[in-house]
Amino acid sequence: MDKHGIIIKGVGGAYTILADGIRYVCNPRGVFRNRSNTLLIAAAVIISVTDADKQTGTLHTIKPRKNELRRPPVANIDQVIITVATAQPDFNAGLLDRFLVLVAYEDIPVLICVNKSDITVCGSSFAPYINAGYPLVYTSAAESNGLSELRRLMAGKTNVFAGPSGVGKSSLINALAPKLELATGELSVKLGRGKHTTRHSEIFPLSDDPRDGLCVDTPGFTSLDATTIPKNKLGSLFLEFEQFASQCRFANCLHHHERDCAVKAQVGNEIHPLRYESYVKML
Repeated sequence: MDKHGIIIKGVGGAYTILADGIRYVCNPRGVFRNRSNTLLIAAAVIISVTDADKQTGTLHTIKPRKNELRRPPVANIDQVIITVATAQPDFNAGLLDRFLVLVAYEDIPVLICVNKSDITVCGSSFAPYINAGYPLVYTSAAESNGLSELRRLMAGKTNVFAGPSGVGKSSLINALAPKLELATGELSVKLGRGKHTTRHSEIFPLSDDPRDGLCVDTPGFTSLDATTIPKNKLGSLFLEFEQFASQCRFANCLHHHERDCAVKAQVGNEIHPLRYESYVKML
């Protein structure tokens, strides 16, 4: 018997598929066994149920996906919630900028979640992103601040939490959906960054009401590579460049050494210098 479902977890070569409200543990058909890059969390699939009582099956078909990310490996995303902390670990603007570019390259809506806002005043660190027009929400999982606004922004969507280790992604999901009881970790004092507590990506419902949306917890990371993006596409992925790029003298302007560049002319005005500096480093 075939069933349509989505991949909600993959561990050790076995995949948990949610189909008709039932979780089936499935082994992929041979053609997929060495193609784990095609078996992404939230991918829509078709399975054959081999034992209804034991809830096991075989995954044999991957349906077309509307989008995907490779890091974290997730498909069919409605919103990426890039989670950063104001401190512990220290805010890394370069890492946030690279992730914003990678998500924009896949044309996926993004929300910046500034967690641990109870630790320190946010100050001017996030002014460049507010000026650029990115949506931000300030939260504190420890103090339960900002959760109602975050829950509202997640409603009805498949949301991916992504960001560096230690910023509190799992803690936020626990605060939003306490029944999940995800493992959380402490900050590494020696390294000054978070310890990995999430070992694999997994999708969870925020509540018993499907209208509240889904969320994906993903392993954290401390580096991110944006070198796969073509140089001539990079400028279009910086939100604040868009309205000025069409006014540049050259259609293929890279906004770096070219003359009469409308983007460079706005640095210090409509474009924050730190964001332009980040662009040049990536370029």
